[in-house]
Amino acid sequence: MGKIFERRLERPSPTISVGQAILEKLRENGDEVLLIDGHNGNQMTNKGLLEKSVKFANFLQKNGIKIGDRIAIASENRIDWLIPACATFYIGAILASYNPLYTEYEFQYLLNIAKPRIILVSQRTERLIAKIVPNLSWKITLIELDDQPFATDIRTLKDILNNEEAVDFLGYKAVDIGDNSKHPLVILCSSGTTGLPKGVTLSHKNLLAFISKITQPEYLDIRHRDRILLFLPFFHGYATGMLLACMYTGSIIVMMSAFEQELFLDLIQKYKITHLPLVPPILIFLAKHPLVDKYDFRSVRELVCGAAPLAMDVAAAVKSRIGIKYIRNGYGMTELSVVSNLCGREDEDESFENAATGVSLPGFLSKVVDLETQETLDVGQVGEICYMGEQLMMGYWNNSEATRQTIDHDGWLHTGDVGYFDDKGNLRVVNRIKELIKYKGYQVSPTEIETVLLSHPAVKDTAVIGRPDERSGEIPMAFIVRQPGTTITVQDLQDFVKQKLSPQKWLRGGVQFIDAIPKNPSGKILRRELQAMIPKL
Repeated sequence: MGKIFERRLERPSPTISVGQAILEKLRENGDEVLLIDGHNGNQMTNKGLLEKSVKFANFLQKNGIKIGDRIAIASENRIDWLIPACATFYIGAILASYNPLYTEYEFQYLLNIAKPRIILVSQRTERLIAKIVPNLSWKITLIELDDQPFATDIRTLKDILNNEEAVDFLGYKAVDIGDNSKHPLVILCSSGTTGLPKGVTLSHKNLLAFISKITQPEYLDIRHRDRILLFLPFFHGYATGMLLACMYTGSIIVMMSAFEQELFLDLIQKYKITHLPLVPPILIFLAKHPLVDKYDFRSVRELVCGAAPLAMDVAAAVKSRIGIKYIRNGYGMTELSVVSNLCGREDEDESFENAATGVSLPGFLSKVVDLETQETLDVGQVGEICYMGEQLMMGYWNNSEATRQTIDHDGWLHTGDVGYFDDKGNLRVVNRIKELIKYKGYQVSPTEIETVLLSHPAVKDTAVIGRPDERSGEIPMAFIVRQPGTTITVQDLQDFVKQKLSPQKWLRGGVQFIDAIPKNPSGKILRRELQAMIPKL
């Protein structure tokens, strides 16, 4: 009989809605600063967000937005991003957030998953989305977050808030959503364990369970008025979780719209940042870049790393260089409401290539199963990592087949990652059976890139894999079988992908032409054989 690990809850997770929880915290923390824009120093207080988000919630309801409708944001990180997000939560609507770097091809596909009624855009995304919207099968209204829209018929958020009547924001109540485990809060884009991007549906319960645990002293110990530097893109599950955790604890978010080396270091020192949620490429920067030696990191209590495997030598180099005592290495996926495991502060583990990710958070059951037989394995035995518990997603939006492929009939979510648990319940991830490429913390679907490449008339067959890369983790690389009689160059194909897909999906790992893609008898691509064919640098 194999081993199932269980971390029981010390206290039950909140049963209210995320909207109710946020309203309470914003009122409680009133005139205290909540958000600082690191680029220009602009600030928003808890009271400012409360007033504006309640006004916008009223606007949405007056314009027919009901419980369960979808509201989308397609924008870079910005100080007013939380206004429509919080308003959506108050009224029981569902937030769908998108990468502003998506191409027309990607937006076309992803908008058809969530089918939002309203999309908040920035100048970066307005023209592209305005071009797509008339061709969709349902009506969408665009609202511009910047003060000057390109089109005259698009209202701005500022205009809407200026024209809304004054509201009793202290007496305002969130919509009653009923059972918070059965009502969706967000639809986040993820490639899941395989295939094309899907809409991960997380409930109010899922994310309240996560933030009520992760903010505790045992984990990230986020306290009132702590200062968190957030450059992670707000549309990503990791950042969504951190934004909610900050509002929940009354801490201060210092935000960046994109990672800039010198600004990042300046902000840490200027605002005496206490928490740094990062991804492995930023730790490589901290370990190696000469600029880092000029800055003071003494205010940083917790550095947490997630979204991709962290190498032990990099973690050790960062600790010794900047004097940070703890690097908390986490494991999770959007489908598990951001984080399932986080290593302890005293976990020292120099004998392994990749850092351990600690025991599971309370409320999880975890096990490892044999890749062939699906039998539950014992301590120390390597197999697929599986989870059950209150942080498991509701499923993939409008995609029951993909949900069934990920969550089995007993309710276990199969992660597609290979690893084992030691006798103390610490997780060690050693490999991946899923096809995803991890580029700088982004999940990149090989299938999506292959679909684009196969649309090129000169491509007969293709397979895409992740090529190991020290700075980025993995970079997409394509193997191409050309159509007979055609001539096409590596540069042609790289440019073709750039036109169709956003930057994390570009063929930075190169293109190799081969005679045939190796496949098994059922037609499945043998990606391990392709890994062995990567030219040695």
